[in-house]
Amino acid sequence: MNVEQNIIISNNKEYEEIIRKGIKDFNNKNHPEHPIFQIYREKGYNDSFGFYALLDNQVIGGIIAHKKMQWLDIDILYVNPNFRENKIGSHLVNKATEYCKQEDLVGIHLYTLDFQAKGFYEKQGFKLIAEIENWPKGITRYE
Repeated sequence: MNVEQNIIISNNKEYEEIIRKGIKDFNNKNHPEHPIFQIYREKGYNDSFGFYALLDNQVIGGIIAHKKMQWLDIDILYVNPNFRENKIGSHLVNKATEYCKQEDLVGIHLYTLDFQAKGFYEKQGFKLIAEIENWPKGITRYE
């Protein structure tokens, strides 16, 4: 599967909603006792845009981000579970990194939670700068 050539940059709200729904479902499945995930993900950003992986015109993964103080702030990275072994997440991060260079941004900022993708981000070269316990209670946040 060669998804790398089908990663696009877009502010398509329909694509964004697919990714937002995917991460909401994932978070609520893994920690349904924390409704804060759904509330937090619904707030959104007016200037958000995304990098979307398409297969047969279907969104199978994506990054939703926005620019903040010369950084690319990743709000969500989500890949449909049926496609997680195809390096789609890596291709999306690579595309976001290329975008940062093109836009002369300082870098990428993101956070992940202990049940999400800390190891994945470390493999992509991200460095841990903070660990916050109980964000929310019982969950560790990594930046």
